[in-house]
Amino acid sequence: MTASGTRPTLTVHPLAAGSVSRKISGAVVCPPDKSITHRSVMFAAMAKGASVIENPLMGADCRATMAAFRALGATITHDAAAGVVRVESPGMDGWSSPLLPLDFANSGTTARLLAGIFAAIPGLFVTCYGDASLSKRPMGRVVEPLRAIGAKIYGRQNGHLLPLAIEGQKLAPKAHVVDKASAQVKSAILLAGLNVSGETKVTLPVGGRDHTEKMLAALGAQITTKRVGGGEEITVTGPFRPQAGRFRVPGDPSSAAFFSVYAALAGGKLEIQNVLENPTRTGFMTVLERMGVRLTRSQPKREHGLLEPVTTLSIESDGKPVRGVDTEPELAPTMIDEIPILAVLAAFASGPSRFRGLSELRVKESDRLAKTLELLLLAGADAKVDGDDLVVAGGLTRARAFRYDPDEDHRLCMAAAVLAKLADGPCEVQDPDCVAVSFPGFFDVLNSLG
Repeated sequence: MTASGTRPTLTVHPLAAGSVSRKISGAVVCPPDKSITHRSVMFAAMAKGASVIENPLMGADCRATMAAFRALGATITHDAAAGVVRVESPGMDGWSSPLLPLDFANSGTTARLLAGIFAAIPGLFVTCYGDASLSKRPMGRVVEPLRAIGAKIYGRQNGHLLPLAIEGQKLAPKAHVVDKASAQVKSAILLAGLNVSGETKVTLPVGGRDHTEKMLAALGAQITTKRVGGGEEITVTGPFRPQAGRFRVPGDPSSAAFFSVYAALAGGKLEIQNVLENPTRTGFMTVLERMGVRLTRSQPKREHGLLEPVTTLSIESDGKPVRGVDTEPELAPTMIDEIPILAVLAAFASGPSRFRGLSELRVKESDRLAKTLELLLLAGADAKVDGDDLVVAGGLTRARAFRYDPDEDHRLCMAAAVLAKLADGPCEVQDPDCVAVSFPGFFDVLNSLG
């Protein structure tokens, strides 16, 4: 790593041009899932007593969630040697209003889900803020439905942007209709519903992540999910208090996607162990299969402490170009975090690709749609944004060397590093430490694969 002004820059060296196939071989263990680590910490802190979280992700986002609950009165410690986080909490009824504002750093999950939890606890008063990136991300999508049931939330641009101040209230049961398949909005409403007397119902398009409702069901909450027309309807009945217990975090499919694409492009055989098996998270696997990548999954298994099953993912490739793909908008929520790396694969495909319905990418850690296009163009690919679609012509044989600023977006940084491995010379990626948000050991694993 070298310094460029005051910003660190990582130089990524490509694989040797003309080297034989099967450059990649072996097995890696998938790093812990960020979404489930967040929720495990939340449920453990909401419960009264001692809980243990096995295999947690200790990335920056998850540490922000842990710090927030420490400020409310929970004791949270990380035992690195044992690979666990221990949570001792007075429970949500015993939390104290923090004296200082809570720093949510870059974590949209922390900001939106905790807004739902905090708004429903009468007498609790919390102020919160985030970094420059998080402060640009829309909070109105959770603030407005919470206000509709009695929440008192104040903030910049009428509470649509951080910083926020949340004054906990007794909230009312209500049926909510959400226009996007947003797991964070859905989860914020359902988590608020845990402290509401009666039914809280959310109707929204299908496809968003369903970890909150699956974990609530496993913890014993009265929750139902059903399909209604082209959408889904989730109903939770409160009040409900989670019990302290043991949680085990599976591997992150989003992290697995980067190495799956690397293996498909470079050639070889790679096994990725302990990957979460959940249809709302495996859209990238569907796309890889459509593009002709030889991908197999072991029979899903649910081990002790796992609230969702895991699989072993195997990718085998001769390094030849894959097919182009045209994905439907309904698939986008199941692979929204993987679009940057799927776009990298599409750049080398034998034909054109179109990824449809990507409007949500514009309000991620960066304008991820624009920044994905920028990365492809810097590397010499032929691509464009057409409305909310990303169109990639394919046909790239070797990326040209590039210098790229991922705008401190971890997914873009990892996609750029994989693309750099297929370049015709060393590439520079700025602010590489941003990968610590979801995958602190990313570069070590990437280098271990050649």
